[in-house]
Amino acid sequence: MTEVILPSLAEADIAFQLLKPIENLHAWIKDREGKFVVANTLFSERFGFANGSQLVGLSDHHLAPDYLAKRYIDDDLQVLQGAVITNRLELIVSRDAGASWFRTSKWPIYNPRGEIIGTYGISKQLRPPRAHSTPIRELNMPIEYIQQNYSENISIAKLADACHVSVSTLERRFKKHLAKTPLQYLMEVRLDNARVMIFESTKSLANIAQETGFVDNSHFTRAYKRRFSVSPSEDRKLRRKETDGH
Repeated sequence: MTEVILPSLAEADIAFQLLKPIENLHAWIKDREGKFVVANTLFSERFGFANGSQLVGLSDHHLAPDYLAKRYIDDDLQVLQGAVITNRLELIVSRDAGASWFRTSKWPIYNPRGEIIGTYGISKQLRPPRAHSTPIRELNMPIEYIQQNYSENISIAKLADACHVSVSTLERRFKKHLAKTPLQYLMEVRLDNARVMIFESTKSLANIAQETGFVDNSHFTRAYKRRFSVSPSEDRKLRRKETDGH
């Protein structure tokens, strides 16, 4: 792709007109602060939004677990310095569709004076018949298992057995590709799902803890606060205040 040049990010919608005919393409534009300015419908729907306008003003931290959001943001910072990222393999975790692998490319957006004013990204999902890369082969099964069974009592031995590999092999693969242990990833999935339930349901915190795989409420509260820097009850109160506009 040649350089992306726009008078300002207010004209970002123009760039998207060229992308509408391209099948299975996720596309977005962010400003220099990493906030979404525009996103196409396919990208928005993956994260539970009806259209791109609902993403405007949000950042990667609103959409992805912290360890993945940090990776995306680190890439954006490089692009804001003028780098171009082409066909990078990325794991994207959505609210409803589980974890999938994408090829992602990102470019800086320049204004007519040559100043970088934002970033432009596209991702295309790697479908199973084309999923031949090593990370896809090695992590697809355990990640899908965790996404589907996080509410159950999953030990590292049980997960390894379900994936037909040894415990040491499973741990090595997670460390290599995600810089996390399998149990750390499981904890993040549980907490991320718990937070969605806290925000979007009226279930008690005890029920939410149980439904997301925590057998001890105090353990749930400690883990939640460690991840989100706020307790579950405080997080729910803050969310309600934001929703009510108070």
